[in-house]
Amino acid sequence: MRTQKDKQIANLPGETLKSGNAAGFSLTELLIVVAVIGIVSSFAVINFFTSTRNLKLAGATRNMATYLEKARIDSVRRHGGATVNLNSSTSYTVNIDFNGTGTATAQTISLPDGVTLSYKQPPANNNNNPDNQPTTIAYDWRGRAANTIVITLTDSNANVGADTLVEGAAGDISVDTTVTGPVTVPVPQTSVPTTTGIKTMHY
Repeated sequence: MRTQKDKQIANLPGETLKSGNAAGFSLTELLIVVAVIGIVSSFAVINFFTSTRNLKLAGATRNMATYLEKARIDSVRRHGGATVNLNSSTSYTVNIDFNGTGTATAQTISLPDGVTLSYKQPPANNNNNPDNQPTTIAYDWRGRAANTIVITLTDSNANVGADTLVEGAAGDISVDTTVTGPVTVPVPQTSVPTTTGIKTMHY
């Protein structure tokens, strides 16, 4: 049996009983949280996808630069004959001595999915599609190419962009370099006047 003191403790002034259902989130708040998580996740997925494609494109560019350098060195070692054929927009063919036998063999190197290549030969500014206009980079016994060629590797995703690879006439290779024309070989002076600027000598 409750005493008068118990009743006073149970009914303290200013104290109200709270229902257990008052705490928690409403349906609207839960939907907002889910929507925010979805938006953040989608941005994270897009950034991850773009970063992965960028890495693939950069890897393909470095790989091609490596094969061009191998062809140049092989041509010096075998006194010419190494070539790199740009005969497709999704691959290229390297003709070098892969086995160390002294004879060149051909290997086709495929680009990653979604990556294509094109080229231009300065001073021309138009890009050529090797599917329609194939070309060959040939090295002589000194490791020099016939002319400068700019190779562009492009990813199909517009957010990734493109990488450029320049093969110079001297055989030098550079990545992400812009070349503008005209690119010409200087002509040496063959005729020198014999009297201009020469003082008369008396003995």
